Amino acid sequence: MDSKLSKVEKKAISSRNLQNRLDINKKLGSKDLTEWLFKRYKIKKNDIILELGCGRGNHVFKESKIVGSKGLILATDLSKKSLNILRKKVSSKNIKIKQIDLDKTPQFLNKEKIKFDKIISSYALYYAKDPIKVIKSCSKFLKPNGYFFITAPCYPHTLIEFANNQKTLPKEVKKQIDFSTKSLEVFLKKNKIKAKFFNFRNILKFKNQIDLLTFYRSTVFYHKKSEKNLSNYFNLNYKKKRYLNIIKSAKLYKFRLR
Repeated sequence: MDSKLSKVEKKAISSRNLQNRLDINKKLGSKDLTEWLFKRYKIKKNDIILELGCGRGNHVFKESKIVGSKGLILATDLSKKSLNILRKKVSSKNIKIKQIDLDKTPQFLNKEKIKFDKIISSYALYYAKDPIKVIKSCSKFLKPNGYFFITAPCYPHTLIEFANNQKTLPKEVKKQIDFSTKSLEVFLKKNKIKAKFFNFRNILKFKNQIDLLTFYRSTVFYHKKSEKNLSNYFNLNYKKKRYLNIIKSAKLYKFRLR
């Protein structure tokens, strides 16, 4: 399966890269994304939830505790390594795990015949070949009062802007960060779908190059030839402030198609 993936996709599903990003976000971030998201998800006891692109399952365990024994979390991801890590930690019977390509999720759900209270995707759906098609196809598996909760990156985003200025930003990644404003929002507006938008901004405060380069190397847009310029950028800011702030922005969309 992995042999058919692009370089960007292989980096995206790398369990090691994901953990590096999570660790540095937790260590240096000004806000906790998980805490921020769960305040807006408003998950309830007995909820049935589909997680599209669950990664190592950091959100899955939190969801599992809230929904209880009569609820269910269907956790899906393409990364076999990430799901294996998740499986080793799972002890609750209300978590079901499936390795699957995002674009093939609807076909899988047709066989499962499950209706969801919430379909959640955090920093994942835009990796699909056709994310809007996935949304349309998965919509029929939502309960009448069910909602999508889609989180995607947006600007301002310091390192993506840096990569763009360096002319090392892959077109694939450019399309992914544009997904929220140039694809999802256009789709919602065109189809007159009511949606709530929530803006998130995190500031990572780097005080040394090691953390910065570790973080940069774990991104899907990492390019070795830009390392020196990033180090110079850090040194310039460090001399003035003794740190470098990296901004990461995202949007959360809450909506349903009917």
